[in-house]
Amino acid sequence: MKATGALIVIAALLMAIAGTASAAHPMIAAAGPAGTAVGNAVAGAAAGSGIAAAAKGSPDKAISIAGGNISVVQTSEYYIPAGDLVDDDVYLWAQMLDIDGTLDGDIFAWVQTADVSGVVVQDINMFAQDIVISGDVKDDVRVACQNLTVDGVISGDLIGAGADISVREGALVEGDLLVASGVVTVDGEVLGDARIGTGVFTLTGHIAGDVNVTTDGGITMGETAKIGGDLTYEGPMEIDFRPGSVAGTVTFKPPEKDEKCGDWEIPGAFKLALWIIEFIAAIVTGSILVALTKDHARRTAETIRVKPFKSLGIGFIAFICAPIVALITLVLIVTAPVAMLITFGYLICVYIAKFYVAIWLGNLILRRHNKPDVSPIPAMLLGLVIVYLVTAIPIVGTLIGIVIIFFGFGALLQRRETRLDRAFEPAPAAPDALPNGFPGSQTEA
Repeated sequence: MKATGALIVIAALLMAIAGTASAAHPMIAAAGPAGTAVGNAVAGAAAGSGIAAAAKGSPDKAISIAGGNISVVQTSEYYIPAGDLVDDDVYLWAQMLDIDGTLDGDIFAWVQTADVSGVVVQDINMFAQDIVISGDVKDDVRVACQNLTVDGVISGDLIGAGADISVREGALVEGDLLVASGVVTVDGEVLGDARIGTGVFTLTGHIAGDVNVTTDGGITMGETAKIGGDLTYEGPMEIDFRPGSVAGTVTFKPPEKDEKCGDWEIPGAFKLALWIIEFIAAIVTGSILVALTKDHARRTAETIRVKPFKSLGIGFIAFICAPIVALITLVLIVTAPVAMLITFGYLICVYIAKFYVAIWLGNLILRRHNKPDVSPIPAMLLGLVIVYLVTAIPIVGTLIGIVIIFFGFGALLQRRETRLDRAFEPAPAAPDALPNGFPGSQTEA
């Protein structure tokens, strides 16, 4: 039963990722009906194994699967009504999140808007555009968003990154406050320490512990503002604070100037040395790779010649979508190993893509000079010289290098679709049989 539940949760995670990708790109969205069929099959498996499965939101788009104490949900709107209790850890993809009841577990959410007016017994981990917490969170809150507004009570720490973070009057953070935001406003109360990085910091409330602020726009403290510990701040200028507003010591740190580096740039000779080392490393790596996979390398390079636009398009989509998928799987924590594998494979493909483009370029030149294609290694070496010389051009070379990655990456991903056996058939072998006629023999009239 436990194994079945684990498989169902993993399947739900994959469906949620696929659903996010389908909403992001119309080409991937074409797989929607197949995804729905898979969702129905998994839901049926859940019912057959005794694991509860429920969908919230639009029936044709929502996917909700529960196994053990974990619920994985993909829907347009996730809502816990007042008086209801959800006793699960919730992994959520949705447009809207609304908690009026009680969630007795952690929540990991990727939403557009979130309104928490009920009770969350454990942690909130969330990526969103707008978040409002007016209820009671019994543990920590970790968010990355555009706007965060806290009107309720957070019993743990508040850790956030965003454009505008506000702890309003009457709100309470019982733990520490660790935020990085364009604008930070604390009108409520923080019982722990605060570490803040911001453009503008405004305090009219009370912070009981020590406060460390890094700002480039200054600090504004109202008449009711009070800091119970020490204040250490770094900013453009020193500020005279109202007497009694800071119980401890006030320390001002002017912005540090990087006197060691200054306007120092990497010498041209050193840049050239690094370029040569990188080029040599590419030659060694590429030669080993091509030597071990000659047939694969030839066919991949030929894919670029036969299907250039398809290779470019697939490479472009994969180059952008793969990091997004890796980030989504990383956020889920339970699929973090999958994220590591995706990232590792992605980096390898990006690096080796140039080798296949180099083989294609080298073959293009060698064929024009009627040179036999005995091995892909000479073509690759010739092509690498061209690739590295062109990509060394400022600005333009960088753009060309990115396009080269698109071509090679796309060719790798469609490798199994190519049918190029005729193009790589060996040259006709010399006949093994003896000739019909010998010198001096008589031919029949």
